[in-house]
Amino acid sequence: MNQTTKKYRVKPLDILIIAVSLAVTAAAFLTAYKSSKGRAQLLIQAPYGTYAYDMTQDRTIDVNGELGVSRIQIAGGKARFLESPCRNKICIQCAPISKSGEWTACLPNGVFIRVEADSDDTVDAVAQ
Repeated sequence: MNQTTKKYRVKPLDILIIAVSLAVTAAAFLTAYKSSKGRAQLLIQAPYGTYAYDMTQDRTIDVNGELGVSRIQIAGGKARFLESPCRNKICIQCAPISKSGEWTACLPNGVFIRVEADSDDTVDAVAQ
């Protein structure tokens, strides 16, 4: 029996496709994780309102949710759930959040927290 093996040759178009794919992936990564120049704030979304707090000031916040009160702590520029009335307490076990775009939630209680940075970028024109 004679087995034939196919050899694949790399063509210039293959190299171009790989290079463009890597460039797009790198650009997406840098855009998603770039450091923000603005001041970080904690946004809390709850069934009864949305609240914003400066991440540079240490404090403890009580937020009313569907099941009761969730207690959120901001300390050292990081935010986390301290207490919550939910049954399994997964929100309390989550790591503290501190970077723009990070979030955590207590889903049973309907409380969602995320870090956002104020930016000086403003839109100069209206898109139609």
